[in-house]
Amino acid sequence: MLTAAAEEDRLDREREAQRLLEVEVEKERLEVEKKKPKISNFDDDVEVGDVITPRPSQYVILKLKNFEFVELWYFSPEGFDDILTMRPVAALRQSRNVINDCDLPISDFFRVKNSFLVHIERASWPKKHINALAEFFWHLENHPICNCRHGDAHLMLLYAHRVRRLWHDDLKRGTAFNISRINDNLMNTLNEDVIDQRRDDVLRKASHPSSSAIKKPTDIISFHK
Repeated sequence: MLTAAAEEDRLDREREAQRLLEVEVEKERLEVEKKKPKISNFDDDVEVGDVITPRPSQYVILKLKNFEFVELWYFSPEGFDDILTMRPVAALRQSRNVINDCDLPISDFFRVKNSFLVHIERASWPKKHINALAEFFWHLENHPICNCRHGDAHLMLLYAHRVRRLWHDDLKRGTAFNISRINDNLMNTLNEDVIDQRRDDVLRKASHPSSSAIKKPTDIISFHK
């Protein structure tokens, strides 16, 4: 009787061990299944659209996914064409040809910001942030500096570049401001800096007789809300 009971006990332990092993194997199988790439379905009745939006480099895509600052040049035709000349590993780094926002032609700046807004939406940026940036660009495009006789496109681009970069820095620190609200006092300060820089340039040119003709620096423009 003892031998039979001991044998039954041994068989029960083996069965339990086998059961636990099978549970563990099934658990691992489900984990592997979860990690396997999935492919979505498609609509049989929908054809490709009339326009294909160019895809930025992996460097830019990663920047957008991390909600980081990225120059608008990457969303210009030149920026997209730059990808075609890159080696795969170079697409993971900042382009050697990148241009700061403040150095873009004004027409390019306002054209490429539309592509930028499309791509940040695709990168799942919060709607609040997308709307704030859209308003930021709109207010700049319609700012008096773009319409007045002495309007200075470089000043507006300088404001846009510095403010957008600062906004991203502050977002990381959790102290971000509302970028859609244009600060005309800051615009005036930057305007004075630009005038001082141009005055210095004129003085340097004046000290070199062979330099091109001296141009009178632009008068300071004041902007008020």
